[in-house]
Amino acid sequence: MSNEEKTFQDRSLASNIPSERRGPLSVQPVLPSRLLPRISFRFVMVSMFFAAVFYAVARSAGDGGAVAFAMVVAVLFPAACFVLFCVLFLFAWAISSLWYRHGTPDTLKGSPFADGQLPPQILPPRETP
Repeated sequence: MSNEEKTFQDRSLASNIPSERRGPLSVQPVLPSRLLPRISFRFVMVSMFFAAVFYAVARSAGDGGAVAFAMVVAVLFPAACFVLFCVLFLFAWAISSLWYRHGTPDTLKGSPFADGQLPPQILPPRETP
């Protein structure tokens, strides 16, 4: 790749960044990654701290501590419920995607919003004087 092509490529990348934040063309611009989330060092350290605390409590629960065992159950039960709810949602979503295709006339057959208007009101609003 020649110098001119590289300069053009650098300028096209830098065009997404506002001019007041742009540096010289020798500096590569930092563009947000669309594939990987940004994880800060602080987030990693805080999560490591909580993981270490949880590990210490779980280890004392394994040694027979009743309060530690209760704390482990109190943390793991909601986490297991959340995972189960996610799996059941994905299962229901997969089944519904087999029966209902987007854009077919049968998809909106029973929907009150099918014609693009609001459904009729069951209780009309009161007239306030």
